[in-house]
Amino acid sequence: MVEQDGFVLFETDKRVVAWAKAARNCAEKLSRDPTIRDANFRHGRTWFVGVDMLPNGPDGRVAGVPLNGPWEKHVPSLIQHKAQVSIIFPEYPKQDFDESDANHRFRRKRCGAHVDGLLPEGPARRRYAREYHAYILGLPLNLVTDAPTVVWRGSHRIMQAALAEVIGKQAIGTVDLTDAYQAARSAVFDTCEMVPLHACPGESYLLHRFALHGTAPWTGSEKTGRMVAFFRPEFPNPADWLAN
Repeated sequence: MVEQDGFVLFETDKRVVAWAKAARNCAEKLSRDPTIRDANFRHGRTWFVGVDMLPNGPDGRVAGVPLNGPWEKHVPSLIQHKAQVSIIFPEYPKQDFDESDANHRFRRKRCGAHVDGLLPEGPARRRYAREYHAYILGLPLNLVTDAPTVVWRGSHRIMQAALAEVIGKQAIGTVDLTDAYQAARSAVFDTCEMVPLHACPGESYLLHRFALHGTAPWTGSEKTGRMVAFFRPEFPNPADWLAN
């Protein structure tokens, strides 16, 4: 499933419905706090980033409701971090004052496509592996279908192979991945299908850690922000991140 396409969309599960309801209640309270909102808005206040915002436990439990679902048999058992609560609002993405025209075009045309954990550093914004995620789990918290998460089918194989080749036997975190990453991403755009993941609370989607993914621009008439909780637990050993 995940190994074939790089993602899987799971059908509604009663356990996930209960968790999403509890998580939404917590997330809405926090996201209404003016100080928290100002610190988390990006792209002309059309994206609330919400990194590490959800007050869940190390097993994913929130407000006493356990995190269980159909993805469990497909992923390793790892300690969960506090989930990101990403909220996309109408007109996403607007251009921030310090965002280049090229970056803004890429966000609109290519949905800001990226592989998580490869962070830009220094004045030249060169990318290095800094976060060694095992997988990405998306859990919709409200029923809004606009600006869905998008993923490029089969992109995980292209991206993983390219990064493994440039890293070779070197220490993973020391290798500048920028050129290999950008070349592989271009190859994905040329050869892989972009798939929107439309999901409602109770459904869930699992992405391979090397899957190229992003967020589609807001194009509809819905007025409510689209809220999704994301878990990205990390491998204790970085070598496991690059292994098959």
